Amino acid sequence: MNLHRSERLPIDLGPEERVSMAPTQDTEPIAEGASSRDVIRMARLPIHFFISAVILFGVGVASVPWVVSDLADFFYQPRILAVTHTFTLGWISSAIMGVMYRLVPAMTKRPLRFPRLARWQFGLFIFGATGLMAHMLIGEWTPTWMAAAVIVLSAAFFALNMLYCLGPAWHKSAAETGMCMSVLFLLIAASLGLLLALDKSRNFLPGNVISNLASHAHLAALGWVSLTICSVSYRMAPAFLLSELRLPRVAMWQLYSLAGGVAGLAMSLLGWIPGASLWSAVILLSLLAFVGILQTLMRNRRIPLDWTMRHALAGIVCLLLAVGLGFSLLWIDPDSALGNRVAGAYGVLGLLGWVTNLIIGMSFKLFPGFVVGVRERRSWPTLAIARLPLQSCRPLVFCLLNTGVVTLAGGLITAQVEVARLGALVLALGGLIYVAVMGWILSYAYRASVPPAASDPLRILSDDS
Repeated sequence: MNLHRSERLPIDLGPEERVSMAPTQDTEPIAEGASSRDVIRMARLPIHFFISAVILFGVGVASVPWVVSDLADFFYQPRILAVTHTFTLGWISSAIMGVMYRLVPAMTKRPLRFPRLARWQFGLFIFGATGLMAHMLIGEWTPTWMAAAVIVLSAAFFALNMLYCLGPAWHKSAAETGMCMSVLFLLIAASLGLLLALDKSRNFLPGNVISNLASHAHLAALGWVSLTICSVSYRMAPAFLLSELRLPRVAMWQLYSLAGGVAGLAMSLLGWIPGASLWSAVILLSLLAFVGILQTLMRNRRIPLDWTMRHALAGIVCLLLAVGLGFSLLWIDPDSALGNRVAGAYGVLGLLGWVTNLIIGMSFKLFPGFVVGVRERRSWPTLAIARLPLQSCRPLVFCLLNTGVVTLAGGLITAQVEVARLGALVLALGGLIYVAVMGWILSYAYRASVPPAASDPLRILSDDS
């Protein structure tokens, strides 16, 4: 790949801000005429999303051991659907939206066009997501599609603000272009999800239920989530690594090919066009290109690998395993016993291995910086992140999370339910440790006090490796 030497890092921030991305007056554009109260509210909006994400992640990992038997029997059951959406909506989408509300205005230098709508969007999203999970759990489909309609409305509100910021940068930067496309996929995936929920009551959709569900799942997991992760990684990884290289032009085309492959696969699964194998191959090659670009950046880094990048590497391994299992489902009947086990492991490696590793790794650096930014807005006492227990828990969270994911997926594939349940318990332990520590740190965005160990002058940069 033809990578070029860069004269500066891809984010115009100071050394500490490259790590923390703490909101500051210099990097966060503020709407003209905004009151100080509105400024504080908008600075805290991402924290609302992160708190919700962390809490629902805890609910999700705590629930997994209880649904392993159901997952081993057949993945398309109400309890499995409820737990899956706890991760996809409650944990992953909440975290991504929180990051985008902070990152997108900063990197496009455009304030949110509708800040009040953004606050409404948060409330509607959490209301709709929790309502959808609860009613899926009990198998009540009429309130489920009503909750899904609220999520679609919330996604539309989110898209209004994001596309206003991202639209002018279309095709000018890989990160902005990729996130612009991912927001559109969010709208499409949410709308199809609404139709699927409504179909449970009205029975009007043509085609196979499993194929329709797979289309929705791939639009969400690959079109919305993975496309956003690739885009954000292109913006954040060079800064985290202090890489001497800038992104190659092929990064832009990697995002276009991923978006095209996802759109083609979704339409193929819906029965609109042929070529599911072809579109899957396009997605595979696109994701391999993403892995190659990240590896090149890592080889040219100027700092040692820390736990953030270790999570990224573990996530990439899980991504490659998930892609292999996804490809196998083109030839294995998902309605068969083997197909069901492979589909379950595919979801575990994709959602909990690939995506969750990336989010947790980035949260180690992003979330504390967001807390610092809110406290600066409020003129509260300085919080020394380096003295908080976040650093000491990172190795434990990393080991437990990845051991649990691999064990759970392996147990599902081999039909060893007890092994899978053991993996789920290990995963839950690692996840709950992360939830406790990160939730405690995020809480300091809502209270002026600081723990005694964190009352020294701010030190964002850590000495761990």
